[in-house]
Amino acid sequence: MENLDVKTINYILAAVAAVVYVGILCWIPFRIKQLKNECGEKLMKLKADFPFRSVAIFVVCGALIGVVPVRNFAPYLAAVFLATALIGEWMAAKQAANSGINGIFENMIISDTTAIRYDEILSLPTVAYENDEDTDQVDFTVLEVLPEHGAKIYLLFPDEEVRNKALKVILQQCPRLGD
Repeated sequence: MENLDVKTINYILAAVAAVVYVGILCWIPFRIKQLKNECGEKLMKLKADFPFRSVAIFVVCGALIGVVPVRNFAPYLAAVFLATALIGEWMAAKQAANSGINGIFENMIISDTTAIRYDEILSLPTVAYENDEDTDQVDFTVLEVLPEHGAKIYLLFPDEEVRNKALKVILQQCPRLGD
């Protein structure tokens, strides 16, 4: 093991990253099927663009994985590049999986890279303060979601009307979030 040179290490790292890359791409149809089984009936469709950005990210990340073994990077730098490519691909894969089924459902909300069940939501902070007289500069095209675990999620809507319709549907499905 101590006879491995930098180029061999980089080839091994790139090969492992390539396998993970293919695995992430293969995961997308399974994720779509899983979401469709969990979400229930679609109550409101949300805007879903064909994920051109995701396709571009897949291409760039694949190219980055392909470039690493042919360049003379230090192994730690190669690992950073490969990890960055895989993280980018993971985010693009989440967007690609969600893009065809974006919407407000009986059991969950699916939007862009977010898929969250109602029972995983602690609160919708914007609902609590958006109509308060002392609050100014509220963006009525954004809905904040505070999940049980993880960071706050921001759902972006094209305009205030769509956001209000979505909020109404969400509160009908999960009235506790309006308190």
